[in-house]
Amino acid sequence: MEAAILFCGARRTDRCQRVLAAGGYEVTAVRAASGARLQGELAALLRTHRVLLLLGPARDGNPAYGAPVFAALGVPLRDGRPDGVLHLRGNGECGGYLVESATQAVALLPDRPEALEALQPELTLRLKRKFAETDGAD
Repeated sequence: MEAAILFCGARRTDRCQRVLAAGGYEVTAVRAASGARLQGELAALLRTHRVLLLLGPARDGNPAYGAPVFAALGVPLRDGRPDGVLHLRGNGECGGYLVESATQAVALLPDRPEALEALQPELTLRLKRKFAETDGAD
């Protein structure tokens, strides 16, 4: 499955990219941004990709960089957590989120390779099901 990666203050970029490639993702673009540049890079990648994987540090078991991403995507927060999006649980130690529209998906994932490996099966299954309906892929 084709996807773009946006590293948001991530430190383990090479290892995470290898985990995603081993999981079947064909990475077609890789960018890094944080702070004021994050929303611009997010918008640019969403113009050209239907699957966007954001990776960055986790705090309290969830992506620590989520607030500006959720704001840019129009996702409301309730008690500091995104409302109306899929919470990816993985192995329970470190989770992520999947924000979906009718034609695109944005996953917020930890930059911890071991946690990423645990989250990947749930994420991949969800994305394959979603995009099989729109393009006939397996």
